[in-house]
Amino acid sequence: MRSDGEIDSWELRSLVAIRPGEPLTTQAVRDTLSRLRLAGLASEVEVGTRPAPGGVDAVVVLRADIQVESVELTGELPIERSRLEVTLEQKTGRPLREDRVVRGVYALESTLADEGYLGARARLDVVVDPDRKRARVTYEVEPGPRWTVGDVHLDATEPVDVADLLDALRDGPGEPYRGRFLREEPDRLERRLARSGYRQATVEALPETRREAEHRVDLTYRIERGPRVEVEIVGADRKELEKKDLLPFLGTERYDEALLLQSAASIRKYYQEKGYWKVQVETSEERDGEVQRVRVAIEPGPKLVLEEIEFEGNELLPDEQLARRMATSPKRALTPGSGRVVDEQLAADLSNLRSYCAVQGFGEAKVGPARVEEIGGDRLRLVVPIEEGPRRRVGAILFAGNEEVPTAELAAVLRLQPGGPYHRVLVDEAIEQLRLVYERRGYRSALISASVEAGADPSLQSVRFSVLEGRRSTVEAVVLRGNVRTPSRVLRRFVPLTVGDPISSGSLLEAQRALYRLGIFSRVDVTVAGSRFLRTGGTVVVEVEEGKSIHASYGVGYDSESGARGLLNLSQSNLFGRAASVSLGVLVSERAEVYRVIYRQPYLGPLPLEFSGTFYDETEDHPDFDVARRGLQLGVQRRFGSLLASLLYDYRIVELESSVAEEDIPLESRDARVASVAPILFYDRRDDPIDPRRGWSLSTTFERAFPVLRADSEFRKLFGQATGYVDLGKWGVFASSLRLGAIENLRPETDPEFSDIDYVPGSERFFAGGRTSHRAFERDRLGVPGETLVVRDDGEVYSIGGGGLALANLEYRFPIFGGIGGTLFVDGGNVWRRFVDIDPSEVRWGVGTGVRYLSPIGPLRLEVGWALDRRPWEPSYVWFVSLGNPF
Repeated sequence: MRSDGEIDSWELRSLVAIRPGEPLTTQAVRDTLSRLRLAGLASEVEVGTRPAPGGVDAVVVLRADIQVESVELTGELPIERSRLEVTLEQKTGRPLREDRVVRGVYALESTLADEGYLGARARLDVVVDPDRKRARVTYEVEPGPRWTVGDVHLDATEPVDVADLLDALRDGPGEPYRGRFLREEPDRLERRLARSGYRQATVEALPETRREAEHRVDLTYRIERGPRVEVEIVGADRKELEKKDLLPFLGTERYDEALLLQSAASIRKYYQEKGYWKVQVETSEERDGEVQRVRVAIEPGPKLVLEEIEFEGNELLPDEQLARRMATSPKRALTPGSGRVVDEQLAADLSNLRSYCAVQGFGEAKVGPARVEEIGGDRLRLVVPIEEGPRRRVGAILFAGNEEVPTAELAAVLRLQPGGPYHRVLVDEAIEQLRLVYERRGYRSALISASVEAGADPSLQSVRFSVLEGRRSTVEAVVLRGNVRTPSRVLRRFVPLTVGDPISSGSLLEAQRALYRLGIFSRVDVTVAGSRFLRTGGTVVVEVEEGKSIHASYGVGYDSESGARGLLNLSQSNLFGRAASVSLGVLVSERAEVYRVIYRQPYLGPLPLEFSGTFYDETEDHPDFDVARRGLQLGVQRRFGSLLASLLYDYRIVELESSVAEEDIPLESRDARVASVAPILFYDRRDDPIDPRRGWSLSTTFERAFPVLRADSEFRKLFGQATGYVDLGKWGVFASSLRLGAIENLRPETDPEFSDIDYVPGSERFFAGGRTSHRAFERDRLGVPGETLVVRDDGEVYSIGGGGLALANLEYRFPIFGGIGGTLFVDGGNVWRRFVDIDPSEVRWGVGTGVRYLSPIGPLRLEVGWALDRRPWEPSYVWFVSLGNPF
């Protein structure tokens, strides 16, 4: 390997297809040239040979490409640096290209001009180090003066309120010129005119006039006002319809006939969903001079309830199966929206029934039209006629042309089965399933077709799949581009593609996801290089763009348990280019202080395990004691699909100060040194980790504390939680949680006055009550009196924690409007002294309600809870303000 610049010989050799001891072929030379050029490491590559004993020596000569090691912006930057950097095509870590560098000048000047710096200039400076083959690109920005909006002219065909329209502009006279906002001004003017009743008005921006001496831009807008639109609503509350967004032309939308018809259909659907199936909605328009009169008349009619659904004519298709394919259903007490006939939904139901009949083999089935009959009083019956017609079934399933994939494996993935129903949709679905089987094996160009053959029995259809497998695409090499701070050796260990692996869309996507998960790249592209020389194999090109590695974040917040709080976090996400991260986090609130230094790296030596180390120092004020912890936690984890497996080692020093009497929490249980190992399993099938709507999760933690390194605690602790979520569609979400915990003391009992749980440090016991456990009780105030809850004669209450925990939560989350929703919940559970003492008869129940706002970082909750069997020392209600779901 020879080069006129710096080279990474390890990386280069991984791209060379020529191998010592193997025949030197033209294909190997071509592959070598192609890969090295794709890597962008050289502007020219040559392969030569020279005689050697027993063969030849291959000499690869590279004329190194000039690599850009930095792209900098200098001068006065009047807007955010990140907005300017994203416009530059020449990226760090890529070969220097003149056209990309020059286009960066134009991109900077265009972006600045759009912000009002119409005379901005960007001066380019490229410094090349010929020895190192490296370049530094610098753009010096001279923004010049910022232009402002001068006069604004409104060229209107009819009289308009000029002052009102000028007030609607975002950037009026004297404001800075901003092109990205000015392009939206015609829409703003149209919305303001619509608000004044001119809902058919159009606004067009005319060419600008620039005054160079004053650095001002005069703007002109042509306005065609049109008639004033007056709307009359008869038979309904106009405000109610507007609130439900059923009259869009009364908002900021322009009025037209299509929007009126759409509104009528929406109103009809709205009333039918409320039970007024016979509702009549009539619309009319009338032009009177400069006024366009629109009338919407609504006659709700009687409120009717759907009591029965009947299917007639079906012989082979069961009524139960047909009913399951319909959203329309008879009245059911626990099913929201049942008992209603909605024409739009009924039409969709009939279409769904036709599809169901077809895939069951009744390709000629006729469904409908449905009849809605009144059966007395306010009751309805829905009758759905069905003519099944002849049924066709699958005879034999045959395969031809498959050589690499066994017939049995292909047949196993098909929903289409001999003797089962036949329909062309099932055949098309089978073709796609077979194509995916081949695609996952690397046969990306496999062609699959199907032919149908009728036998002596016309109801049986034999299906023959013909396969043209083509060539199998496998990974011959992986080329890396764009990495500057991260060495190729480090990057390659996270690319889940090795030589010989089949190339498929799924494998390329997984490689992209694996690199994004590192959190150090702002862009990752994984593609297969096209080349006429690469026939059965392929070169996978991984192109990355490294993001900023140093981050700082801060925040403030409040919740009812910890009070006001502030957060500061400083992090380096790509330490020494090893894809490792280190962060310093500080959280200070009215009742807690937390300081943490966390080191993470996504590997542990040669093992595919994520390693983390955390040093922490935290103090927390509980209602009955203050606890201080400091320690070190080491952990490894690995994800297996939906399962996350972790193993933690934790050494912590715990100091507890409490006003609780010594007979309730012994002195030896207040201060402790705890060394423990804890395996953790978390299985997550939720659709969203922040605000799930469907799915479930299961987690379990087993902690074993043992006396080592001066640690004096010894116990076993088991905790498990299961959550489930049911999506109710527009009606909301039903959420549930079950938590169980047990602690067993293993420390020798030396004091006859104390036993079992008394020897477990108070800070390690279970406590409950509060915003995330049992919302009918104050924080840590749930317990069994005399066991885990101490009640003094003067009414003072202390919680001392216990070794047994059981909590159950049921919650209904429903929408109100926009991002605002509500909750109704039932919480139950308790904390017992020992886990063998858990008694269902001692479970404390509570109910509550609340409101929630779905913010970008999670739901903000305000909730109130009431204990159902309140004791004399307990408050009549408790309330909480917090961020995030309780489970």
